[in-house]
Amino acid sequence: MANEISLGDIDREFQLLRNDPEAYLELTNGFVEQHPDNANAYFARHHAWESLGLPDLALADLDKSLALEDHHTTHGARGRILHGLGRYREAIDAYDRSERLDPTQWEGGFGALFRADCHALLGDESAALADCETMPDDHWTPGLFGAPAGTKQEVAAELRRRAAAAREKQIS
Repeated sequence: MANEISLGDIDREFQLLRNDPEAYLELTNGFVEQHPDNANAYFARHHAWESLGLPDLALADLDKSLALEDHHTTHGARGRILHGLGRYREAIDAYDRSERLDPTQWEGGFGALFRADCHALLGDESAALADCETMPDDHWTPGLFGAPAGTKQEVAAELRRRAAAAREKQIS
């Protein structure tokens, strides 16, 4: 079929997501229509929904992707969306699944940072700091997706602050 969209097209057009998320959505919609049983199609399209500020649709596509193929990256993406929605316990569950599916990919990545932030925002300082401890000593982040920024030590200090604020909020 001459107009068939391939996963390679989606990968090459990822820059389109940054410049024109609606056009990227149109492209990924075509891929989903052509390949309704392809987990990657739904995973690709979730990026468009997220860029367009529609996290519930992004979650629905991630759930469909997971129904087709259980993959650590998809669980991690799901955790990040849930974290952004303030659904911290669900996000922790998604990050836990991601880590269980591929612990080697978890090491040194941002999963521990995001999960630590969820624990902190729930007021669980010890769990937050335990995740922080697993991050590399030379860790540094600009504060992706609202997670704490800085070095490992700066992140730990911010996690303590966030956990204390969450506990204070729970008391009042």
